[in-house]
Amino acid sequence: MTASPSPTPVSLMTHVDALPVGTRLAEFEVLGLLGVGGFGMVYQAFDHSLQRPVAIKEFMPATLACRGADGAVVVRDPADQAAFQVGLQSFVAEARLLAQFDHPSLVKVFRYWEAHQTAYMVMPLYRGITLQAARSQMRSPPTEAWLRKVLWAVLGALKTLHQGRAVHRDVSPDNIFLQDIGPPVLLDLGAARHAMGGKTQDLTDAFKLSYAPLEQHAGAPDMRQGPWTDLYALAAVVHGLLCNKPPLPATFRAVRDRLPPFARVARTVQEQFGLGYSQPFVQAISQALAIDARDRPQSVGALVQLMALETPNGMSRFDWRAELGPIWAPPGLSVSRLAARAEPPSPQPPAPAPRNDPTQPLAAAPRRRELAAQRPAVSAPAPAAAVAAPARSGLSWRVGAGVVAVAIVALLLGLMLGRGARAPETRLAQAAPAAAEIVQRVVSPPAATLAEPVPVSVAPVQQVAAAARAPMSPELRPSPVVKRATPKKTATPADATSPAPVPPPLVAVTPERVELPQRVKPPDPLALCADSNFVTRPMCIFRQCQKPEMAKLPLCVENNARLQNSRRADGF
Repeated sequence: MTASPSPTPVSLMTHVDALPVGTRLAEFEVLGLLGVGGFGMVYQAFDHSLQRPVAIKEFMPATLACRGADGAVVVRDPADQAAFQVGLQSFVAEARLLAQFDHPSLVKVFRYWEAHQTAYMVMPLYRGITLQAARSQMRSPPTEAWLRKVLWAVLGALKTLHQGRAVHRDVSPDNIFLQDIGPPVLLDLGAARHAMGGKTQDLTDAFKLSYAPLEQHAGAPDMRQGPWTDLYALAAVVHGLLCNKPPLPATFRAVRDRLPPFARVARTVQEQFGLGYSQPFVQAISQALAIDARDRPQSVGALVQLMALETPNGMSRFDWRAELGPIWAPPGLSVSRLAARAEPPSPQPPAPAPRNDPTQPLAAAPRRRELAAQRPAVSAPAPAAAVAAPARSGLSWRVGAGVVAVAIVALLLGLMLGRGARAPETRLAQAAPAAAEIVQRVVSPPAATLAEPVPVSVAPVQQVAAAARAPMSPELRPSPVVKRATPKKTATPADATSPAPVPPPLVAVTPERVELPQRVKPPDPLALCADSNFVTRPMCIFRQCQKPEMAKLPLCVENNARLQNSRRADGF
C-alpha cells in the first residue's frame, strides 16, 4: 500500500479509521470517503488501468477493529478475532456471489481481493442518493405510479438473487440507491451482518430491525428464510415511505401487533394529500406484511401477479426527480420550510369597531356636563335621566346608585322641611315611585348588561333639593314628557263657596334607556386552561371547545378537525 500525491477531495466526509486521500490499492487510487457503515467503508477511487471511476468497499467493522500504523486493519480485542474472521469470510462470499450476477438493478462487482488483514471489492460508481435520503426531500408520500417503477426494478434484482438460491436479507431504504439517471439499484446483501450475529450493534442495525421479518430474529430451524423474507422487508419499506417513519419491528408485532394496517395508511394519505392507491397495490403490500411467513407471497412472481405489476417503459432513462414532479423538494430548501410556506396563515378575529367598543367612551360623552349645565331646572319631583354614556369601569353603576340614594334622602328632607310647599304629602307620594324606579334601574340592571353595565347620569344633589323646595310653576312644566293624572274630587264646606280649580299633579315619565349593542368576546380556551398541566390541558381544551360559544374559535376548529381525522384513521 503506497501513497501518491493527493488529488482534489471529492467528499468532505472524514473518519478516523478511513484511508487517506491518495492511497493506492493495487491499480486503484483513493479519491475520498463516500460512506461509513457498521461493517465497512466505501471510497471513491480511480482505476488507472481502465481509466474509469469506481467505488471500493473495504471490510472494516468499526466496533471490532481499527486502523493500524501501516494502514492495516487490526482487531482491538483478541476475544473478537473469531467474530472478525467470520465476518471477513462472509464479506468475501458476498463479493463472489454478486460477481456471478448481471442485472441493471443489482450492484455489480468488478473485482475483489484480500489484503492488509481485510478484504476489498470494486464496484461501479453510481451517482445519486439512497431512497432514505430521497424521502427526506419529498413534500408528500410518493405516488403509486412512482412506487411501481421502483418496485419493478428492486423485484427484478431480488428475482435474480432468488434464482441463484440466495437471499438478500437486508432490504432497507438505505440499501436502495436511486441513480440520477437510470434504474434503482439494490446494494449490500448484508451477509457479514448476519454471519457475525450480535457481535456488533450500532444505530444502523437498530434502524434495520424495523424491516427484518420475524424469522430473521428467531433463528429457529423451523422458521426458514427464503424469498418471502425479502418480500416482507420490501413491503415494510413501502409502509415506511407512506408513513415517513420506520415501521414497528416484527418482534413487537408478534407480541401485540400495533402496526397500522396498510389499507388504513393508504386511506389516510388519500385524505390528507389526495394521493390514491389501487386495491391490488394495497392488498399486495398488506399480504406481504403478514407476520406469519406462510401468509405472505412465497415468490417474486406471486407478488407481481397479486399487485398486477407491469413492465414500465424507459427504465434505462429513469429520472426519479422528474417522475416525482412537484412532490420533490430542492435540496437547498427543507421540506419543513416548504410546508410552513404552503400553510395559510391562521385567521385572526376581526377587531371590534371603535364606535361599538364598550370599553371606550362615545364621542358625545365629553359633552354630557355641558348639556346638563344648559338644561333648565325642572320642577319635577324626580330628576329625568340623561342619555346614558358607556361605563368607564365595572363599578360605575354602584357609584350611580350611591348618588341616587343621596338624592332621595335630600329629596325627603326637602319635602319635610321645605317652606311654602302646598301639598307635601302629595309631592312625597309622587316622588317615592319615581325614586324607587330610579333605584331599581340602577341597582338592578338588566341581565344582558351585567357584564358591562351602563350607569345612569343624574342631576346634582343641590338641584334635586332645590326642585323639591320650589313651588311647581305651570310655565316650566315640559309638555312632551308630562302626563296629567285625573284629580280626586273631594267636597268640603270651604270649597263650596269658592270653587277654585286645583291643577292636576304632574307625574314625571322617565325616558326609556337606549341599550347599546354589546359585543361579548368569547373567552379563550387556552386562558381558561392555563392552570392545567401538560397532561390535563388537552382534555380541558377539548371540553371548552364543546361549548357552542367557543366552537367557531380557530383553536377549537383546528382541534375538532384533528379529532375527526384521528377517528377516521382509527376506523370510527
